[in-house]
Amino acid sequence: MNIVIPGLLFLSLLISLPSFARAEEIFQRPEKLFKLVSLLPADDDIVGWKRYEKTLQASTAEELYGIFNGGATLYTQYGFDSFVGQSYKGTRGTEMEVQIFNQGNSYNAENIFENPFAKPSRGREMGKIGEKSRLDESSLFSYGVDFIQKGFFVRVIVQDKSEEGLKEATSFARFISQKIK
Repeated sequence: MNIVIPGLLFLSLLISLPSFARAEEIFQRPEKLFKLVSLLPADDDIVGWKRYEKTLQASTAEELYGIFNGGATLYTQYGFDSFVGQSYKGTRGTEMEVQIFNQGNSYNAENIFENPFAKPSRGREMGKIGEKSRLDESSLFSYGVDFIQKGFFVRVIVQDKSEEGLKEATSFARFISQKIK
């Protein structure tokens, strides 16, 4: 009988170890997402722009798939750690979308940046934003600014394909890049 109790005790400890590991992951999750959310511009950080809709957040692959469905695979295969996304509306009614992916390290972020599925069909390099940046000109009605910096892959999309829209998207990208430093 004495042998069975220590065996059961050992078995119950083995079963509970994954619970302790999961509890630690859950405890770290809010801190990791808080850091990402802090990179997003607040209302009027970029003059005339306010957040609208809720902030999208993911700290697990399952949560990311809930947001992007099949589009999450690209990020999860390259070390996905966490994600935040926020929509903004400008004074002219223009909409902006910001997506920030923490890929864990610069190597993973660069792999996404260079991946053919993430590269725009029509685009050009941009300078002075992050480690690498580019302008996505492939959409008929929007501009996208993508950049990587310190393990982050950032995408800013403005629903206004004009010089003013490009200037505003670039302002968002520069703002976020400064916060990442």
